[in-house]
Amino acid sequence: MPKFLNMKKLFVTYLFVFTSLFSFAQFVLNGKVVDVNTGLPINSVSVYINNSSKGTSTNAAGEFVLENISVTSFDIVATCVGYQTFSKTINTSILLTTLDIKLNPKPAELEAVILQTYEKDGWKKWGKVFTESILGNMDASNDCVIKNKEFVKFVFNKKVNELTAIADEPLIIENKYLGYQLRYDLVKFQTNFHSKLILYEGYPFFTPLISSPKKIKKWKTNRETVYEGSVMHFMRSLYRNKLDENGFEIRVLYRYLNKEKQRVKEIYKNNFNKGKAILIIENANDSGNYYQKVMRQSDSLDYVYPNKINADSIAYVVDSTTAGIFFNNHLQVRHNVLKSVIYFVDFTKIKKKGIPTSIISLIGKKDLVVFSNGAYYDPSGLLTEGYWGMNEKLSTLLPLDYDVGD
Repeated sequence: MPKFLNMKKLFVTYLFVFTSLFSFAQFVLNGKVVDVNTGLPINSVSVYINNSSKGTSTNAAGEFVLENISVTSFDIVATCVGYQTFSKTINTSILLTTLDIKLNPKPAELEAVILQTYEKDGWKKWGKVFTESILGNMDASNDCVIKNKEFVKFVFNKKVNELTAIADEPLIIENKYLGYQLRYDLVKFQTNFHSKLILYEGYPFFTPLISSPKKIKKWKTNRETVYEGSVMHFMRSLYRNKLDENGFEIRVLYRYLNKEKQRVKEIYKNNFNKGKAILIIENANDSGNYYQKVMRQSDSLDYVYPNKINADSIAYVVDSTTAGIFFNNHLQVRHNVLKSVIYFVDFTKIKKKGIPTSIISLIGKKDLVVFSNGAYYDPSGLLTEGYWGMNEKLSTLLPLDYDVGD
């Protein structure tokens, strides 16, 4: 089906009908977890739906049951100390009711390499960088604590100026801002101090905290606050073709190479090779000041097309329960319901007050598949900048089974 064909009525009706049908379906998944080498059952394996509050653990026979599953497609995750994490995408339309899971032990040689290369007193040196990278440094993150930080190891590569973190066990994060205990199985963490890019992947599982009615009411308010204008809110709105109703505006953003900065960089480089770099920097004439001003600019320049675009110009129907997204260039996303929000724009840690504005792009120019609960695949295929890039962290993460009002 053409992706840019105007199909607004089809998009809304088709997805609404099938969303209604599947919202009442309840799916039960039975399974068993065994060691891939011995075939013996493994007890106390955590089995859960990724990024949700629905999960269980295996019994002595390695068996588990997950009931009342209402989503039509999800990732099932199985984790156990000493074993590699297992994940598999399940589509309920295939009518799979039993799942045999075989866990691979973690390679002993890999553990030995990690022990030899990780930095001593790594948390003291890199803990703040790691915490701010995955939790953020806004209000929500101040109420989050990593309870088992001793399991996080760090490896720093001086050659590429890159930090890698490895966790021996799933991170236990107590989020007293949203009222969840988050079990996060960290798969990958890397931050490059040169490119300023942060990459972390993992499997989150949510357990609601128990407290007084007053505190629960506060958590409910905070959840609604972080949901408003979030990526989850955007994807759910896009799926239902209700961006306008929910306050979202999308515009095409063109990004160009800052040729003037590249030219000035060459001037600095050539003069440095001739031993004249200090003269240019310290010379208080107009050209020297101009060069410094240009060097403070971004490596690229953005132009936002003034006209809004509709959801059906980037979204299309995949099947009865999923939608797809594809676009070229970049998109600017604004959420006009939130008129006055204070947030970080980038790594300068300079706060901005105003309408939350984000930039999104598709890595590898591959389509994304979107579901009614706001999940999208492949998550690593979407790059976010601006408001979402700096403020969508684990401290503001909500489970995919979150419903407004919970």
